[in-house]
Amino acid sequence: MGSELVSTKDIYNVVRRTLEVMDAQILWHGEITGYLFYNILKAEGIYTERDLAEYTLIGMLHDLGMIKTGYEGGIIQCERTNIWAHSIYGYLFLKNLSPVDDKAEIVLYHHLPYKLHSQIKSRYMKVTEYLTLADKMAVFLRMGEDKAEQSIYMRQAQGELSAKALELFQIAQTRFDVLRKLKTHEYQKELEALFDRISFTERQKRSFLDMLIYAIDFRSQPTVIHTMSTRTFALELGRLMRVPAVDLQILYYGSLLHDIGKIAIPISILEAPRRLTEEEMRVMQGHVVMTDKILRGVMDERIVNVAAKHHEKLDGSGYPEGIGASDLSMLERTIAVADILSALYGKRSYKEAFPPEKIKEILLEDANQGKICIKVVQAALGHYDEIIRTYEKQRDVTMERYMEIVNQYDNIYERFKEFDQAEMTA
Repeated sequence: MGSELVSTKDIYNVVRRTLEVMDAQILWHGEITGYLFYNILKAEGIYTERDLAEYTLIGMLHDLGMIKTGYEGGIIQCERTNIWAHSIYGYLFLKNLSPVDDKAEIVLYHHLPYKLHSQIKSRYMKVTEYLTLADKMAVFLRMGEDKAEQSIYMRQAQGELSAKALELFQIAQTRFDVLRKLKTHEYQKELEALFDRISFTERQKRSFLDMLIYAIDFRSQPTVIHTMSTRTFALELGRLMRVPAVDLQILYYGSLLHDIGKIAIPISILEAPRRLTEEEMRVMQGHVVMTDKILRGVMDERIVNVAAKHHEKLDGSGYPEGIGASDLSMLERTIAVADILSALYGKRSYKEAFPPEKIKEILLEDANQGKICIKVVQAALGHYDEIIRTYEKQRDVTMERYMEIVNQYDNIYERFKEFDQAEMTA
């Protein structure tokens, strides 16, 4: 809003575009679920607009765990098979990485039938009832309004849905004309206006984006580390070169988002246990174009350029556009060095990390050949040990998070198997 570098509406639109790149069905389902959830909550009349915006974003991201579990066969198939896996991963991403904290339990339990809610101790079970209804309605609306209404009432009669949630939806429909707005797509403007009116704190905005990027990167452990290290190296280099505070912010967001386009890259390429073939490399290089597509027109242009130009070279030998020194700002040159340093220092399935002297040699050689900025490289080489120490502290925190999510997933999944048994005997 106004003088903000990144607004709350920007966060909403980045989430929206990322879901669209994942799969158009996932965007549609997430958006419809979020909008229905928003109106049910609004009908209850006890939530602030900030609460409504946060809950709406949770509703849009309720299937976030599919980034990890996959979404082969489409959203309907995923909603019918192995429902716990994506619910648990979505919960863990939101709980551990976003600012919503315990509200993430709404996502964890959104596939749990209402008749089993009494077995759960959570202060968010009432709100979970509303998300469960919104999720089911979004699925059934694909069959048409009449069939959707029949299916919803049948599920409610079977104890899968809450009568209170259904009552609130009927109130929302009467007061807000929800279904008509879904048909005419007016809901999209209404959601954008909601996030335009709200201003999340800087910490909240960074946390939501951190969570989104971490969820994307979680498919591949080396990618998790690469994003974190590129961001750390870029910020350290920016500080060493004494760039202004606003430029550090631009570097933060640009480096955090620089590989968001990898959501479109198959895991078989991201995790290839060897050097990529020429065709695979062509596909991999497409992530930069996709990063630009997701961010352009949404985020501040300076952030987009930092994110989308990190593989360009001063001599024009980079990609995707092959632009040269005259078209690359100091911030764009900085992230290019940070990205290379991350790739050289990082361990991959097909290579070990390079030793420090080899890393310095490669950076200096690229700088002397006019590929990357000598000024940035000199800052990196002159403070190499200091930069690496900062990175290693951040790496340890990141890996602790990674392993914590992996371990928590296994524990929660075992517990959720009991619900399958309980439902069969209920």
